[in-house]
Amino acid sequence: MRRVVIIVSTVTVLIFAALFYQYRQQQQDVAQLHQYQTVLYEKTEQLYEEAQDWQNAIQLTTQDSRLQGDYRVMADFLLSYLKDNAEARNVYLRELKSIAWDQFLQVKRLDQDKKQNYSQTQSMLVNARSLAVQYQSQNEQRYAQGLAEAEHLNIQTRLKQTLVESLKSQQDQDMYAVFELEQQILVKAEALFDILKAHQWQAKDGQFFFYQDQPLKDFNRLYQEVIELNGKIEKIKQGHKAALEAKL
Repeated sequence: MRRVVIIVSTVTVLIFAALFYQYRQQQQDVAQLHQYQTVLYEKTEQLYEEAQDWQNAIQLTTQDSRLQGDYRVMADFLLSYLKDNAEARNVYLRELKSIAWDQFLQVKRLDQDKKQNYSQTQSMLVNARSLAVQYQSQNEQRYAQGLAEAEHLNIQTRLKQTLVESLKSQQDQDMYAVFELEQQILVKAEALFDILKAHQWQAKDGQFFFYQDQPLKDFNRLYQEVIELNGKIEKIKQGHKAALEAKL
């Protein structure tokens, strides 16, 4: 009888020990989840701030000693992916700067280029379109590679599913929305240039003066649409920044 009591007591102790261990594991998991969220919020805010200085490389450190185990692996992977996307975006902006894309509609430049049959402007358009195609293609490749790598991470299945869903949601994020608006601006820029090529105009007081009313109306309409698209881009950027600040 004594032996039975000892066995029952031992089993009871083991059961409570197992339950206590599970409870401790759950508590630790919850604590790590909260820490994971905190790290992501802080790091994405830092990434956003650094990315604004698009002329310089991003220096963000993706690893964080506050995280352990699967959460550390997952955070490092996701932040590295976001950092690569942001840096690719900034490289794209630097390349546009190198072809003087920000001066495309500059009156003085176009007035000078008109004397050369718009050779510089034609080249700028070709290069801008080529850079956009290259940037989009690289984004798609990076996304596909990121998904494939996420599927093979050595972490818990439920965390891996969360990570994959996070990557998929990135396809609809602000960066891609801004890029789509920029491509619309590129189309408008081509249309504006077509008007300049097809009609007589002169530069006066830093403005385009057309000899006829209709091309002037068409030019002003397209130019206003470009301004509106730029306004949408700025609104997205401000909304993104406000969303990050609200999470912190």
